[in-house]
Parts: sequence; structure tokens; C-alpha cells
Amino acid sequence: MRIAGGTAKRITKRIINFILVIWGVVTLSFCLQVFTGTDPAEMIVRKVNVFATEEQIQAVREELGLDAPFLERYTDYIKGVLTGDLGTAITNRQPVIENIKDALPVTCMLVIMAMAWVIIFTVLIAAISVIRKGGIFDNVMRIICIIGICVPSFWLALILLTAFAVQIPIFSVISDGSFKSLILPSVAMAFPIICIAARVLRAAVLNELKSDYVTYARARGFSNAQIVYGEVLRNALPAAITLFAQYCAALFGTSALVESVFSIQGLGIYLTKSCESMDIYGISGSILVCGVLFVLFNTLADLLSSAICPAYRRKAA
Repeated sequence: MRIAGGTAKRITKRIINFILVIWGVVTLSFCLQVFTGTDPAEMIVRKVNVFATEEQIQAVREELGLDAPFLERYTDYIKGVLTGDLGTAITNRQPVIENIKDALPVTCMLVIMAMAWVIIFTVLIAAISVIRKGGIFDNVMRIICIIGICVPSFWLALILLTAFAVQIPIFSVISDGSFKSLILPSVAMAFPIICIAARVLRAAVLNELKSDYVTYARARGFSNAQIVYGEVLRNALPAAITLFAQYCAALFGTSALVESVFSIQGLGIYLTKSCESMDIYGISGSILVCGVLFVLFNTLADLLSSAICPAYRRKAA
């Protein structure tokens, strides 16, 4: 009963923190609309009529409720977010939520594929590097990871596109949204993260190998591989899981460069186009979605780390 009560207490605490942080993200998104110095009403009117009068701009401002008091606008914005209304985009006069719904699925598929590569290769590289510490594989992977951390994902995307879509036409130059067409961009996004996460997990595993229970396991005759895969890797995972969650959420907003290389109309491209056209509603809506995803993934990572690693659970408590 005490264990169950402690678990419920931790989950409740994390849910409360999640709600508070989401409220902060929504508030910052609203402030982005209010304090940027851009008048959405003027941009909407000027887009139709460059020589619009101040009366016409004021009429649109009243229609959008931009002349209402600050607290009233903030309350209306909160209500809109809760009902899925993020405003109307200035660029195409379509609801921002609909634009995001059109762009988000392909970005979700891209991020999922990238994270799949990260999980598979991070665990393999870190585990083999620890088992063969100081060997050829460990030293080679150290060099590759150092180089990979410094390589921009968009530059790697260009190299992969040139090599495997132009010189060796295995993949298509322009993505059509299929699984095959997303392999190259997902690899370009995953490679720098793999290099970082593999080094973090390797360091965490080596730190765990200094623990007393490892010494006891070796005294009982367990091999290094059995110790690493049996207990050490599980206890070292929280650091890698936290890093994984942060990058997974960040990719939704930073995927624009890779998406532009492969002509993928995802969330990153939509955010970039909104910035180029000063579409304040598109910008704030996209940032809000990315912020919510970031908080959500970090909360899930915290809960997953607590479930996997008892030591992390005791530390978090």
C-alpha cells in the first residue's frame, strides 16, 4: 500500500507540474501575439488593399477583437486553445489548427522513424563500446561520434540526397510521403542525435559499472556482457531517455531544414513560411504545438525512467 501510495503521489505531482508548464507555454504563446509589435489587422487588410484606410484597418481590428482589454483577450485565447481554435492564418485565411493538422502527420512519421534509428543504434553502439572498452570499435565510434555531433543535419541531408537520390538513384529526390521516401531524411535527422546519445549512454553505463552490485555480480562469475545487458543498461537508461525525449520533441520544430532539402511539407516548413510572411497566428500556433509536445515527451520520459529504473524512482521521490 505504501508503494502504491508513493507511486500515485509521484504521478499526481508530475501531472500538476505538466498542467502548470502547459499553462506557461500557452501564456507565452499569447504574449507572442500581443507584444511582437505586428498588427494582424493591418497585415490582413494590406494583403488585399495596399492603400487601405485606417478606418478599414480599425474595422478588422474590432472584428478580430484586437481592441479588447488585455485580460479579455487572454481569456478568449485560453478558451480558444481549449476548444482547438488557434486563430485564422493570415497567409491563406484558413484556421491555423487545420494548417497544422495538414502538416503534422508527415512530420510525426519523420520523427518516429528518426527516433527508431536513434533507439536501435544508440543502445547497440553504447553497449558494444562498453563491452569492448578501449578496443578498435570503441575508438572508431568515438571519432565518428565526435564528427557526427559537429555535422549539421541539413548538410548531411544534402550529402545523402546527392549520393543516394542523384548519383545512385535508389531513392526519389522529392519525398512523396511514403515510407521509402522518408528513410533518407529520417537518417539525416537521427545521425547527430545517435552520436550524442551513444556517448551519453556509454558514460552512464561506465559510471554504473563502478557500483557495488556490479562487483558482487562479477564475484559470482557473471560475464561483462551479462552484467551490462542484465542490470547496468537498465539503470543507465534514464539519462539517455531524458535526452531522447528532449530531442524527439525538438525535432518537430527544428525539422524545417531537412524538410526543405527533401521538399517535405511538414510542420517545420509551415513554421518557416509563417515566419517569412509574419503570420503571427501561424507562428504562435506552431510554437504552442511544439511546446506542448516538448513538455509531454519530457513528462513521459520521467515516468518511463521511474518505471524502468528503481534507483531513479527513489531519487525522484
